[in-house]
Amino acid sequence: MMPSRMLIFAVWVLSALAVTGCTNTREGVSVLSVGKTLIDSRRSQREPTREIPDAVVQREIRRALNSSDGPFALMRIEGTGSVAVLRVIETNGPYSTWSAWGTSERRSVSTRGGVITSTRGLGTDLMSSSVNGLLGMLSRREDGITKQVLRHLDGENQIEETEAYCAFTPDQRQAYQAGALALQVTRVDVFCKTDTGTFDNYYLVSDSGRIVESRTWLGEGLGYFVLSHLR
Repeated sequence: MMPSRMLIFAVWVLSALAVTGCTNTREGVSVLSVGKTLIDSRRSQREPTREIPDAVVQREIRRALNSSDGPFALMRIEGTGSVAVLRVIETNGPYSTWSAWGTSERRSVSTRGGVITSTRGLGTDLMSSSVNGLLGMLSRREDGITKQVLRHLDGENQIEETEAYCAFTPDQRQAYQAGALALQVTRVDVFCKTDTGTFDNYYLVSDSGRIVESRTWLGEGLGYFVLSHLR
């Protein structure tokens, strides 16, 4: 494998995320209020959310898009700085499984509607998820709350659940350009609170409701993944 390819496909991780319906509990309203305050504060001072790909990544993207007319995406793992161009290796109804393009690597992430639902082969896997509530909130692109459940394998190979109340706050429309895609999107910020801490995700949603990019926290052992669709 060439050094550039080794850079592109260096590291992988996996995740699962379960989502239930909206809640109007006092706890949920509190999360919404706190979430809006923090998100508004971050918006006023945040750096650009998408790094400009370096020459090696751009070259891999072009090679992938020229190799077939199928779907491709770019995955960035913030904790390690690793980058991979992904292609779909399997579909099962509304679910797509993605793995590194140009290799026989079987480490993978699965998505539904552009949202990561599970991972395999990365150690601290997120095992399964239901994203109906999350997808519904994103399709409406309006303020609201939903509860998410993240399920991981612990050190004893048992399923461990983390509940999070998450507040959704749409931002302004912006341009999205990556690979063969160029369109207008709405950014939706999501602030989540668990019993032990907080995390904040974002999703870029097109006018047709397609999620073309997401930054998602997948758990303590995995950190944040950014998935950017290229076609």
